[in-house]
Amino acid sequence: MEKEDMKIPVRENQNIPINIDNACCDSSASCCGDSVSPENSETLDKETSEIELRDENKLYVDVFVPLNACECVWSQFMNLVFTALAPYMKHIKFETKNLDSEEARKLNLTGNCVIVDGKKKFITSFALKKELPELLKEKGLF
Repeated sequence: MEKEDMKIPVRENQNIPINIDNACCDSSASCCGDSVSPENSETLDKETSEIELRDENKLYVDVFVPLNACECVWSQFMNLVFTALAPYMKHIKFETKNLDSEEARKLNLTGNCVIVDGKKKFITSFALKKELPELLKEKGLF
């Protein structure tokens, strides 16, 4: 696989400040930053609730993690998810979303998870990796 195929798009707001009040480590750790301001939190909720036009030639993957918690709480889950997604990135559009958002509450999400095309929920990267090729075939992308 060429290096260009392995590029993973990153949204700008994925690097938002995190709330160290809920952190599992002390504030001097490199994974912790300043707390999220109410303005940033409102912006995230508005952004996740916006309806976007979907490309029929992509499988849409939403990764829900608690962005206001210390990165060490959810980084391993994200790494495992991206390991599962990496071979298929040219067929996938992903978005990292806050587990503490209105959208997550509407979907009744309580822990780290992946939602594929707004329908299929995965709570483990193993299950995602196992079913991803079949989901791509069903959509005619693979």
